[in-house]
Amino acid sequence: MSFGGAFSAIARRYGRRVGLERDGVPLGEGLALVQPLVGRERQFLPTDLGVHRREFFLCLGERGLPFSPEAGDTVLTQGAVRYDVVNVREVLVGADRVYWRAVLARREEDVT
Repeated sequence: MSFGGAFSAIARRYGRRVGLERDGVPLGEGLALVQPLVGRERQFLPTDLGVHRREFFLCLGERGLPFSPEAGDTVLTQGAVRYDVVNVREVLVGADRVYWRAVLARREEDVT
């Protein structure tokens, strides 16, 4: 089994269905593991209306997800929860993409 096949098996077993959209246009769906980013404390950021919390998550997405490292307003949805994609990178073994690694920020309107 290839590295990509191994990750796909893990995503099928433990992942959840997510969707991606850019600038309001749906790009596609797939499986991903989304977990709180270890080692980061909740951050409280000042805004014009006061202080709000910003939480970060690590996303490991199957290689077929339509992520793109190009600039744009990319949003990942998992059920009713929406995340801004802060950055995304391909994880490669040789020339083959195994999975996507992304850092997400949970959208403020979804944080309770």
